[in-house]
Amino acid sequence: MQFTLNRRSTVPMYRQLAAELREQIVSGAMAEGYRLPPERELASRLEVNRTTVLQAYQQLKDEGLIASKVGKGTFVLPLQHTETARIPVVRHKPIDEEPKPSVVRPPWSVLFSDYSNRFTYHDIASAERAQRGDTIIDFATGSPNPADIPDDLLRSVSIEAFESREFDGQPESPIEGFDELRALLAEHMSTRGVQCDVRNVMVLSGSEQGIDLIVRAFVNPGDCVLVEQSTFFPALQTFRSADARIIGVPVDEHGMRTDLLEGYCARFRPKLIYTVPTFQNPTGTTLPPERRSELIDVARRYQCLIVEDDAYGDLWYGGKSSDSHRPIPLKGMENAGYVMYLSTFSKTVTSGLRTGWIVADPHVINRLAALRRMVDQHTSTSSQRICLELLKEGRIAEHIQTLTDSYRRRRDTAIAALQRFAPDGVRWTVPAGGYYIWLSLTEGVRSLDVLESCRSQGVTFMPGSVFDVDEMDDSHIRLNFVRPDAADITDGIRVICEALERVIQAS
Repeated sequence: MQFTLNRRSTVPMYRQLAAELREQIVSGAMAEGYRLPPERELASRLEVNRTTVLQAYQQLKDEGLIASKVGKGTFVLPLQHTETARIPVVRHKPIDEEPKPSVVRPPWSVLFSDYSNRFTYHDIASAERAQRGDTIIDFATGSPNPADIPDDLLRSVSIEAFESREFDGQPESPIEGFDELRALLAEHMSTRGVQCDVRNVMVLSGSEQGIDLIVRAFVNPGDCVLVEQSTFFPALQTFRSADARIIGVPVDEHGMRTDLLEGYCARFRPKLIYTVPTFQNPTGTTLPPERRSELIDVARRYQCLIVEDDAYGDLWYGGKSSDSHRPIPLKGMENAGYVMYLSTFSKTVTSGLRTGWIVADPHVINRLAALRRMVDQHTSTSSQRICLELLKEGRIAEHIQTLTDSYRRRRDTAIAALQRFAPDGVRWTVPAGGYYIWLSLTEGVRSLDVLESCRSQGVTFMPGSVFDVDEMDDSHIRLNFVRPDAADITDGIRVICEALERVIQAS
């Protein structure tokens, strides 16, 4: 029994092995009753992990080709057994006998694509578990508090949008978005220090769609993508689905360690650098101007593109020192086309308004629009009209100012509570904007243990492992201080810190 496994192939080894075994069974080279080698023996012979053989055998069992008998081994099933496994046999029974139809379920492990199998579903499950239940104080959910979105604002702009003559006369949008909205977005970007025009802007059904389109446009299986070691986990899922090689760059209290970036680029030759440089999710850090310049310089030297995710950039709380300035996006510091900028209204208006935008070189916009046509003809017309009304006459700016005033107070409340209740050795970021405080736990304390204790008392947060490239970080937790009601923040922080104390004492 000979097998040829290609160790450089993008096809997983277990699928290669299953395919070779299947071919030999179907061709008759392995007759019914043939005893397959034990998993350990075959793994040793092929010089692969035993798990590879187990997965291959399981796939063939799901297909009804082989079966195992305790103490006897694994054998090829006879042909009629295979047919029975695939096609339910209908047997006529007397009318007075209750029918008992056999249920033959689809072989899911075979039917799911490699694309979907690359997702690490436990990441999503962890996130959902952290947000599930009748929680009283929610620091976990990555969206604003619905009470912070004034009903009268959304009601008035929605009415005006739907009464618009332009809305009646142009029910469908171009795939890049309405030109008027694109122009207003370009004007909005100029207030952030980014100079662009309509040709550089495409409206999206949320900024996550932009990440997906960029990956489709630029990433081949095996291409390297550099990210912050802890980052926005839906972006990690998108990179994994493309079979990209994801490498995490270390971070500190100022964000990505750009002093190490040259070495990472020299060794891994990345296609993309994905970064959240402003009020980062999950760490809350902001990349200083000198690091921003260094990041752009390295990208230019190594001819790789930067994906700048700036969902929180409008939520700046200001600084106490005279030299404190609102961060300028990377896109505002570079005009050669290396930076592709993404943002969204979901963090500043409402999470239900799934409208975002990308600012990039026109070559990129044209390619992304072409790819988008395969799955999404355009962003919702009604949501675009609402965004148009928000951007007109400075309404969005007034709304954001109200939000930042409220969020600044909540951040300060959360920091004061941490200073009051946190055990010795616990450290945290003080974000200059955005949603998140990143807690570094004392050595030996597991964030999941703390979460379990807190949830029993009606408080929840996100464990650090959800955001970690290697899925191993169990020493950090993320707190969204804008999600809970302001009156609940201190009590919620106290519960978390008391849980920390209990876990520390028990460890």
